Amino acid sequence: MPFISASLRPTVPLATLLVAGVLLVLSTLLAQADERILSFSSTVDVAADGTFTVTEAIKVRAEGNQIRRGIFRDLPLTFEGGDGRRHKAGFELVSVERDGVPDGSSVNHGGDGVRIYIGNENTLLSRGEHTYRIVYKLTRLVRFFDTHDEIYWNATGNEWAFPIDRAAARIILPEGTSALETDGYTGAYGDTGKAFSAREEDGGRSVLFTTTQPLGPGEGISVVVTLPAGSIARPGTDQKLGYFFLDYRAQILGGFGILLVLGYYLWAWWTVGRDPPAGVIFPRFEPPAGLSPALTNYIANKGFGDGGWGALSAACLSLAVKGRLHLDNLAGDLTLQRPAAPWGTTKDLPHGEAAIAKWLDAREDALTLNKANGKAVQKLGTSFRSAIEGETRQRYFKKNRLYLIPGIALSVGTIFALLAFGRLSYDQISVLVPAIMSSVVVVMVAINIGRAARRARGIVTRIVLALLIFTLFSAGNLIGAGILLQQDGEIPILPLIAVALIAVNLMFGWLLGAPTALGRKVLDEIEGLKMYLNVAEKDRLNMTGAPSMSPSHFETLLPYAVALGVEKPWATAFQTWLASAAGAAQVAHYSPRFYSGSNFDSSDIAGTLGNTLGDMSGSFSSSLPTPKSSSSGSSGGGFSGGGGGGGGGGGW
Repeated sequence: MPFISASLRPTVPLATLLVAGVLLVLSTLLAQADERILSFSSTVDVAADGTFTVTEAIKVRAEGNQIRRGIFRDLPLTFEGGDGRRHKAGFELVSVERDGVPDGSSVNHGGDGVRIYIGNENTLLSRGEHTYRIVYKLTRLVRFFDTHDEIYWNATGNEWAFPIDRAAARIILPEGTSALETDGYTGAYGDTGKAFSAREEDGGRSVLFTTTQPLGPGEGISVVVTLPAGSIARPGTDQKLGYFFLDYRAQILGGFGILLVLGYYLWAWWTVGRDPPAGVIFPRFEPPAGLSPALTNYIANKGFGDGGWGALSAACLSLAVKGRLHLDNLAGDLTLQRPAAPWGTTKDLPHGEAAIAKWLDAREDALTLNKANGKAVQKLGTSFRSAIEGETRQRYFKKNRLYLIPGIALSVGTIFALLAFGRLSYDQISVLVPAIMSSVVVVMVAINIGRAARRARGIVTRIVLALLIFTLFSAGNLIGAGILLQQDGEIPILPLIAVALIAVNLMFGWLLGAPTALGRKVLDEIEGLKMYLNVAEKDRLNMTGAPSMSPSHFETLLPYAVALGVEKPWATAFQTWLASAAGAAQVAHYSPRFYSGSNFDSSDIAGTLGNTLGDMSGSFSSSLPTPKSSSSGSSGGGFSGGGGGGGGGGGW
């Protein structure tokens, strides 16, 4: 035994007691800091009409951590009925007490249920044990089967943030009714644990379920009581109809909203959006009077279908043919060369070509179409598009944008109604918002592709094409949103209604635009010119009144061929003429004055010059700066968390 000084021996028991006391205090404080539910009692009084009067007594220990002002109770109001479908229960809060005294409360409705806040925002709860008593009523929770009625009640819920030391559920049946069978499940959601005991009371009219072990956070108890068929009054026809509108009122409202929006837009399209009837189309050997190649492209596509680069390409080629510009492709990247001679006045040039000439004159240098000059190309495109749009001023087309306002207003009203009367939870809304945004993107892409195909004759063809493109681009997005929002085997229709409303507005934003009478006349003339440019040389010779082919005639119409996307057939026709005896007699060797290119081959004009000019719009767009990225018995099959009731709660 170690030697201890006599003077120190009397202090040893005192030090030991002091350490033991400190440890005892610390252990007590640690125990007190553990917020939990000490007991949870749920009493359900079932009336003969199926109304549940629920009384919950929840005893908690509060330490000011999560439980600072009080607690909240989440109650889902959707449940699976005996028919396997999801139904919505009615809810009414009767009273709330804390420690036997009425306490402040508020009810927030959202998603598929309600949240009951108990306590006062401006009052902190004292530490210690508190007992909350919540009384509320629920309807429609009885499940009806052919052979029996069933009460399937999630007594505690499975979403509590605290452990539950003891839980009990008492089911009181209507007068004159007794239970046929009882069952229950404990554990986390989906578990089928049996950590409970059950006993019948009052001759079988009441059944008491009690847990036999504590429940951890996220665990609960669900109980099942089966009754003889007819024990609970089943809803009549009128009541079923009312329930149907309660369950599907948002879907009905959404469907009505879509029909209303569609009906309005169909009326608007019929009134102002239909194209005037097309005239007789026949080959035309000259461009429409007063139309430049760029304007021809704009009118034929009813706008800038490719961002305006096709029209810009046609305008640059037109300037080159006139000797006001030179296209140089010797170094691999197409370059717009200013002529050595002064520009002279631009008053004789069409608006779009004048804008190009002025922009290049201000630059005082050639413009090579590559990434290094991306910003310059972007500015040139902006200046050019502004000039073309200023020239048209709805002279050839009316966009009819004012007719979109009522449709958008109806759509916004429908979506707000869906949010007000629907059953979208916060998690569903968080998925719905990006789904709507991505749907807007894919529909916009579909519309842009549809614009590129606007040359199809006939409004029916264009509508079918637009619907087909929308279906192909949006189907995957809508299905994906539905899968993400899938809950309990049910895909909510409400997000799809919202996305469909947006798609309808975007689609009719395109369809409502229509040519004016002048625009229709010019479109017919453009179609006739395209018909002429698209025919083979042998067929052209058979056309009455067709002008003789020549280098001048070929080059005069070449910018229009580029504008209409038929430069290769037109170049092929010219190539065939050059190879003929008539062509050979006039032109020994053809070399375009407006173009210099290492790939030019006079024996393959369509394959060299035609390809280069046809790809010119791609050279413009590919040189743009890269955008920055953003970024019989019981029904069986039960489990803990199943049945009506449920939810959970926490502190606030």
